[in-house]
Amino acid sequence: MFARKRAERRKSARSTHGSRAWIRPDSSFAVRECRVVDLSPVGARLSIEGEIPKSFALLLSLNSAGRKARIKWRRGNQVGIQFI
Repeated sequence: MFARKRAERRKSARSTHGSRAWIRPDSSFAVRECRVVDLSPVGARLSIEGEIPKSFALLLSLNSAGRKARIKWRRGNQVGIQFI
């Protein structure tokens, strides 16, 4: 039998990355490393160990101000985020 391909429900296409990034919790200067699995203009999928806050800034470089984001889903060490 053939497996059905899932219908794409995202509003915008994501591109595969695998690059390093950092999260900075709201009201904090501390950063924590993560990996960007894929990225789109409206969100991303991150790979990160352990718990992270529900909202934070995602920094694609340590010198950037970052983009505010919130968690949409969690599965193991991966989280889906939406930029806000």
